[in-house]
Amino acid sequence: MLDETVQIASSPIAEHPGCFLLTLEGDLDSTNAQDVIKFVQNLSENEGLVHLVADFSKLRYINSTGLGTILRISKMLISKKGSFKIANPNENVFEIIEIVGANKLLDVYQTKEDALESLKS
Repeated sequence: MLDETVQIASSPIAEHPGCFLLTLEGDLDSTNAQDVIKFVQNLSENEGLVHLVADFSKLRYINSTGLGTILRISKMLISKKGSFKIANPNENVFEIIEIVGANKLLDVYQTKEDALESLKS
């Protein structure tokens, strides 16, 4: 657990080398955005992360700082010829992403399986 407002976990996805599943639970905001970025940077630098599927099914809330965080992570991975996929966002989280037009910049999927399937193409 990084901060009392967000819990973060990751696990490698065996059938996709260099791919990890990131799970965020709670709220992603200014109190923990830097912790999430550092966590992902550590996966990239020390664990061979290239592709990241973020399961947002337990993410209750995201604000503009949190949105900036996921855009920054996406940009970082794309610059390394990787990818960043969001799966299972709840209605509130997706609405924030959509209001600012970030859904045009981010790959958002209804299910984790759909996000993983997109890695095959």
